[in-house]
Amino acid sequence: MSSTPSETRDAHTVVYASVREFFRRAGIPRGASILAAASSGPDSTALVLVLARLRSELDFSLCLAHYDHGIRSAEDSAREKAFVLCLGERLGLSVETGGAGEGRLAEAARREKKSLEAAAREFRYSFLREAAERAGCAFIALGHTRSDRIETQLYRFFQGSFPGRLSGIAPRRGECIRPLLSLDKGVLLAFLAERGEGFCVDSSNGDSSFLRNHIRASLVPAVKEVFPGYETALDALAEKARLYEDFAQVSLAAVNPWIQAGEGWECSFAAFLALHPLLRLLSVYALYNGDFPRGGEARLPYAFLAPLVHLRKEKAEGTVLRGFGIHLFLRGGRLFWRRVLVLKQKKGYFYTVAGNMDFPIHGQLLVHTEEVSGDCMNEEDVFPVGDDGVLFLRSRRLGDTLVTAGGAKTLNKLFSGWKAAENIRDMIPVLQKNDSILAVLGRPFGWRTLRLSEEAGRHRGKFLRIRVSQIGVESGQQKQF
Repeated sequence: MSSTPSETRDAHTVVYASVREFFRRAGIPRGASILAAASSGPDSTALVLVLARLRSELDFSLCLAHYDHGIRSAEDSAREKAFVLCLGERLGLSVETGGAGEGRLAEAARREKKSLEAAAREFRYSFLREAAERAGCAFIALGHTRSDRIETQLYRFFQGSFPGRLSGIAPRRGECIRPLLSLDKGVLLAFLAERGEGFCVDSSNGDSSFLRNHIRASLVPAVKEVFPGYETALDALAEKARLYEDFAQVSLAAVNPWIQAGEGWECSFAAFLALHPLLRLLSVYALYNGDFPRGGEARLPYAFLAPLVHLRKEKAEGTVLRGFGIHLFLRGGRLFWRRVLVLKQKKGYFYTVAGNMDFPIHGQLLVHTEEVSGDCMNEEDVFPVGDDGVLFLRSRRLGDTLVTAGGAKTLNKLFSGWKAAENIRDMIPVLQKNDSILAVLGRPFGWRTLRLSEEAGRHRGKFLRIRVSQIGVESGQQKQF
């Protein structure tokens, strides 16, 4: 990015003033607790330093979180983690750490047919939310800058995104806040230089196989050459897009016909048809984002929803839309919305767990593992590892049997006793050690965790604490699939 007028003044004056203004506009209450994501790069390092300096003045508590995606060399990962730990120690801040494990991110991207960037974002945000919950933090601070927002606007424009999403990155969405969003990366680099602060350089930033890097290296220079003032124009576009989105949401709230009913939602077909086509789409996006929370961003493609624009009263009863985990159908003059669990592959899932890890399963479950001592062996969520130091977390298979204190029982009989719905049975985690089923983890769905008989207390080796929760659901409750 080119220099801005603000870079000609003391960078630290500009940065601190901008963050103070952000806290005022975002309505962050005094006494708030904030978890700051720290990657070791320049943006997140500046974020940590600024928040640490302002925490007394603005009256909030602060801790850090660092996540290793497992996609760079072990040397780079160790260097970045050590940097964040040292930064936290110097500033008197605790640090939550986690990692995906080597190769797991690429494996998930291939299995779920996502880009490596998308999989990394999903893993990272899942970890940050879990870390914030463990630390008792109400907010997660991220280091996105104005430069990042502009790149996102370009990216979404060429994706054909809805007008409201052309605002780019939101300053605040849910628990996620972005205090640096009005600042260019150049200002932050100057801020760090003025303080004599170092940071780590991500070796993957020059890899053009990552779409954002390709945009930064190729598209941004081309746009700048043709439209030298494009950054200011995109600032204005972001504001217009936010106004559009606010108006659309207020308009929808006044006429939204959907009401919750049992497992899903329903509304009068006539009331749905009476909506402007845009509000029809937005009402369905709202239902989808409620059932599949992804930071408030709609993920349904327009081509999938286009039939709603052209829907007519002559529509025959039956399916209106089906796919992407949802079923919208017409019956007796009413529209019904139901969530349908769609496994990413016919054989379910299979993960290797070893050491300290955090990762999601199919966007539905969040897994957190950590090594613990034998003193914890009798806790319900602590398990002995296999001979090779690993355990396997997988979905059910034909013929699976668990030997408990009450005798051997097939998983089919166990799930029938629980009255578990068929689609939920395919998500209940089965923990395997060597060639035996060690446990069936029913607790994420409101049932008990059942273990292999007499396994606890006989092992004197390493132990793992394994906690599995449904994303967006309180522990012990059951989410409808």
